[in-house]
Amino acid sequence: MKLRTLVMALAVALPCAAMSAELVRWTDDSGRMSYGVMSDVPQRYLNRVVPADAPLPPGTTACEARWHRYAASVACFDQYRLVGGGLKPEAFQRCTEVPQPDCN
Repeated sequence: MKLRTLVMALAVALPCAAMSAELVRWTDDSGRMSYGVMSDVPQRYLNRVVPADAPLPPGTTACEARWHRYAASVACFDQYRLVGGGLKPEAFQRCTEVPQPDCN
């Protein structure tokens, strides 16, 4: 009985732990930065992963920095998307809404 309870607790806890995964960013071979959780990172880029909130590279323009904040916000909210397109309520407690930048 105790084993069954433990298995049930793990079955509930593991998906919750995955949903609260830390956001990361990585750079692909063409220099494009992407945001997501560790499970999103392609194998060949694992050595390029940094926390999403790590400082941006020197020379990043203000417009690029706004786009990076927006991309990180979208990646955070993506963790809480429902199949029908809605969001789980805790998304708004754990993610910061960032409007899409109007610069290029």
